[in-house]
Amino acid sequence: MNEAAEAATPTTTRAMMTRLSARGYVQLRHILVQLPEADKPRASIVGRAVHERRHRALLLYLLVLTCWPWLEKNREPLAASVWIRALTPPKGGGLTWSASTLSRAWLDLEEMGLLEPRERVGRSSLITPRREDGTETYSAPGGRTDRWNSYFALPDTFWNDDIFAQLTLPGLAMLLIIAKETSSKNEMYLPYAKAPAWYGISPKSAQNGIADLVKHGLLHKREETIAAPLSPTGSTTRVWYSLTGDFGHESRAALRRKAKKERKVRMRRKTPTLGEGDS
Repeated sequence: MNEAAEAATPTTTRAMMTRLSARGYVQLRHILVQLPEADKPRASIVGRAVHERRHRALLLYLLVLTCWPWLEKNREPLAASVWIRALTPPKGGGLTWSASTLSRAWLDLEEMGLLEPRERVGRSSLITPRREDGTETYSAPGGRTDRWNSYFALPDTFWNDDIFAQLTLPGLAMLLIIAKETSSKNEMYLPYAKAPAWYGISPKSAQNGIADLVKHGLLHKREETIAAPLSPTGSTTRVWYSLTGDFGHESRAALRRKAKKERKVRMRRKTPTLGEGDS
């Protein structure tokens, strides 16, 4: 008598999704966090998601972009149950997901301009993301480095180590903000009072998000005392933030270098050598 095969779990589903993407991280444009033109409002989608409390929508969008390298090529859409299973957290933590909350999150993404109108295929829907600022159809940033296409890496650890389920919405927002700001340097400086103008989140949300990252061991803080001639003490303290482990600047840079090297190898294998293809 044959034993019944074990059903996929949320953990194995997320692991398969990230494995199929074959990069080790998802590319997220800086404009997801902050718009680039200094003389115009800087707040973008992350700030809006926090303000409108669209936690599920933001997580779902991140998962769609994580899967997009292979999902774009799929002729058949993923069933709702697959998305729900992938987003289901370990017992005892994280947002709960159901058919109704998933449907609401898809609608939220459409309202935010992050998803093209869905096309029904049988009992499922074809999903096509829009660009991270919601202004045009999505295409991968690739090698483009202009201010609308520069990107930061969010490691697959976010999904495979259940970080997505551990963080509050402010914590997720600050993870993305700090990841963006440390894509080319080790640490960033953020006075809470600047959070509304720079990122569209309140000082309290920024503070709560920082505390959440510290709680989960994802953030390092470095204090620097600097001169402040007009302060009562003559000095003030500036706090610098850097992400830890796989999310740190050096670790993410290493992931990008590894992916670039592997891509070159794949391209060489696809390139015919002299004489190949001759008939």
